Amino acid sequence: MKTVFSIDRFEGELAVCISDDDLQLDVPRSVLGNMKPNDIFSAEYDGRNLTEITPMPEERDRRLEANRARLHKLFNRNKKS
Repeated sequence: MKTVFSIDRFEGELAVCISDDDLQLDVPRSVLGNMKPNDIFSAEYDGRNLTEITPMPEERDRRLEANRARLHKLFNRNKKS
């Protein structure tokens, strides 16, 4: 079953990846190709390894926009028009 992960950060040669259900994995940076922090990808995870890694740039963009909208709403909720 495919799991969706985001790249939280890089620590040296490791990428700290967090799944949508809060599983945290330290993955060798080289496995993720040119991906960067905040990138989203799906992968098969067998409990030890990630395989069939597929970048999901549209999902990254959707999540970033949703976060921007949420922040805009929070920062502007007490302002009068």
